[in-house]
Amino acid sequence: MRNPPTSLTLHRKHWDQILADVESRKTEEACGLIAGLSGVAEEVIPVSNQYHSLERYRMDPSEQLKAFERIEQQDWQLLAIYHSHPKGPSFPSATDIAEAAYPGIINLIISPNQRGWIYRGFLIEGKQVTEVPISIIDDDTTTSL
Repeated sequence: MRNPPTSLTLHRKHWDQILADVESRKTEEACGLIAGLSGVAEEVIPVSNQYHSLERYRMDPSEQLKAFERIEQQDWQLLAIYHSHPKGPSFPSATDIAEAAYPGIINLIISPNQRGWIYRGFLIEGKQVTEVPISIIDDDTTTSL
């Protein structure tokens, strides 16, 4: 078994894809999967939110299964699950913690602030929440939060 990531690196194109997904679904929590190797993203896979809710998400099971199959076919690992909090907060909600089903997988939360969308990553193990670094590679520079 591969070691779970303790940080996540996204290429600028992946961050742009996540932002486009979040922007296009402002009336609900956008959600999806991030796959790759050794903590570095190779692909972002948006998944429909079955609840279409501003305060909760559940990934469409058939889309999620197809995403898992793609990840397995490419011999990648599931690095992170992303979802937006269109009304905040920028950290896991009580529901996020209670429903966290993938220990060792980063939960990337995208939420609004005065300048636009921000991102934060968390590992959720039981009731323990630990923030992890997220970086965006932009050509020769890296941005971290």
